Amino acid sequence: MMTVMTSLVVFAFALAACDSGGGEASTSLEVTTSDFQFSPDSWTIPAGEDISIEITNNGSVLHEWVLMQPGVNIESEADLPETEEELLADFVYVEDEVEAGETKTLTFTAPEAGTYQVICAIESHFDAGMEGTLTVEDA
Repeated sequence: MMTVMTSLVVFAFALAACDSGGGEASTSLEVTTSDFQFSPDSWTIPAGEDISIEITNNGSVLHEWVLMQPGVNIESEADLPETEEELLADFVYVEDEVEAGETKTLTFTAPEAGTYQVICAIESHFDAGMEGTLTVEDA
């Protein structure tokens, strides 16, 4: 009986060692938000890969990291829709909010190759300069 238990334990450890880390991103990025900028403000990632971005808010207010959908590029906050539902449905590929003084990790699958706008969609933040660029390249 002890041999069977030992074999099961060894088998379980072997399976754990073979795990590919399910859920871990293949590309990791970092960004610091402040009042009112991203640092860095441009990133390059491979298309279709799992991406993890650690967002640290060194500002004094709530900030967002919003990756816009393919083909969406705004010039001013006036270009954004009135409702959050419409914003999320028609403009946003992925987003996350981070409170002042906190850090969050956002994980997503990179879109197809292209250049994408990144903004902070909190009222008046984009117009104050919170904008970046995400370049997605074929892997």
